[in-house]
Amino acid sequence: MKPHTTTRYLAAGAATMHALAMPEHFKEWWGYGTFFLIVALAQVLLSDALLYRPQRRLFLAGVVGNLAVITLYAVTRTVGIPLFGPHAGEIEEVGLVDSVALVAELTLLAPLLSLLRDRP
Repeated sequence: MKPHTTTRYLAAGAATMHALAMPEHFKEWWGYGTFFLIVALAQVLLSDALLYRPQRRLFLAGVVGNLAVITLYAVTRTVGIPLFGPHAGEIEEVGLVDSVALVAELTLLAPLLSLLRDRP
């Protein structure tokens, strides 16, 4: 069974949103931009791997990785940016691009968990 196409599009959509936010974050600090670059690349790789190498470890990595990004998003919007960079401790504003990425990541969890559950 191949993972549903929608799952790939959700991962690619989240990656696109992180890529769109990357230049602004590079202007703030190289570390923030690098984080967005790594997240975007990981989500693109997840999208492609869902098509070419659908396996249980991949689904688990997708769930864990997206939960980590979602958790960091919640922290940066409520408590502040943890520890690093020139804006450490500052609370980030909620924007359109990050909201779209968040919705894609949250929505992506359901099919990934389903695939994880259905694979022996």
